[in-house]
Amino acid sequence: MVPSSERKARGWSLTLRLSVALSAGAFFVALLLGFLGADREDHHGALLDAAQDRDLAASLAMRAAPLLDRGDVMRLSVLAAVARDQTEGRVLVLDRGGRVVLDTALMLGDRQLGLLTGAAGFQRTSARADGVEVRESLAPVEFGGERIGEVRLQRNVVPRPVGFDFSWFGLVLLSCLSLVAVAAIMGHHWSARVRSATDALIRLSAGEVGGDAGDVAGGELHDLGSALREMERGVQDGLQRVSEGYVAMALLVVEGMERARLVPPGHGERTALLAERVAERLQLLPADRGDLQLACRLVDLGKAWVRAPILQKQEPLTELEAQSLRHHPVHAAEQLECVPALRRVARILRHQLERYDGRGSADGLRGDRIPLGSRVLAIASSFDLLTTCAPELDWQEALQQLAAARGEVFDPWLLDLFDEEIRREPPAGGSDRPVMIVPSGSLPWRLEAEAAYDHDDDGSFVAEDLEVMHDERPREDTP
Repeated sequence: MVPSSERKARGWSLTLRLSVALSAGAFFVALLLGFLGADREDHHGALLDAAQDRDLAASLAMRAAPLLDRGDVMRLSVLAAVARDQTEGRVLVLDRGGRVVLDTALMLGDRQLGLLTGAAGFQRTSARADGVEVRESLAPVEFGGERIGEVRLQRNVVPRPVGFDFSWFGLVLLSCLSLVAVAAIMGHHWSARVRSATDALIRLSAGEVGGDAGDVAGGELHDLGSALREMERGVQDGLQRVSEGYVAMALLVVEGMERARLVPPGHGERTALLAERVAERLQLLPADRGDLQLACRLVDLGKAWVRAPILQKQEPLTELEAQSLRHHPVHAAEQLECVPALRRVARILRHQLERYDGRGSADGLRGDRIPLGSRVLAIASSFDLLTTCAPELDWQEALQQLAAARGEVFDPWLLDLFDEEIRREPPAGGSDRPVMIVPSGSLPWRLEAEAAYDHDDDGSFVAEDLEVMHDERPREDTP
């Protein structure tokens, strides 16, 4: 199964990508509406200007009526000049015959244009020869209920620059982002539920147990969660039975090798007791502690795949035979990895012969890269072999032997904890302690890991510090 750390999204999550996409969409919508709002504002401003021109023309017509009736051109000129300055436009005053009485641009003079307005004024737009658009507001001049003339206010229509309505933009953007936030929260909520169901499916497909599909509520997801829980219960029960049966079979294999004197009898049980003391100091979780205990009891399982003559051989092992013996943790790991519940136990067993300096087997791991359980197992197993395979080696001497390899073979910190535990409560000893009689293949760690077979110049074998007693009883024939 792919570890959960490797199953994490390699990029942004779906919820984050949707949030970013929706936020970008909201920004562009708000930007567009900001420009549209500015255009709407410009159009509204143009309509307002046109309305002001109509009102101004009507006001001029009303004020010019008495002046035009009595022919007061001077005052009429002043009034038109004020309107011209105010609007920066052009003012025409026509009499009742349609003749131009006053032109602020001084261009038409007495030209006859004719009256165009009826009872009410109007407004029109035209373009000059130079392309400039002109808006003309016309209003009738009435005095005493009679139309006596007409006022025309001409003004250039200046195009407004393209603007941007920031207030409209901010309002729309804030509203859209609020909706995006609500959508992101809902999306994250549902994504978490779907991810929980997906993880449960991945665990089930890999054969793992102990997962939980989560409390998935509502519609199809609720049905999916219920189905996953039912499936998981069935798979968990089946895998539990398989793992228990496999463990029982593996323990029987180890027990059979112990009876045949191929491995040290009771070595796994004693190693488990020593490792448990270290686990208590480390305050390991119950699951990790259980895996470590089982790995200790199966420490010699892989030797079942090593040829018996190698385990029974009294002479020094050849390089090929020593390599075959050192490979036994890999054999054990390969057999246990096929059961999902035992994969962590298999990992501990596989790396039990790793060295802290990185020169061990099977993968040459170094330091903290070696699994914690494997480091604890190596210390406990070595101490048991040193204190049981040689009657004259007491626990103090065994600790000295382990301390000599501190930092090279064993984790210094764990070895210090183990040393404190042993000195606090030493193992039972004495002259009545039973002697461990083992085949020559099952040697203590120092002799195995370092291939400590000393050869003199003449090739004779010299055993180092430990006295290994071999079983001289005839072995039972096995079919």
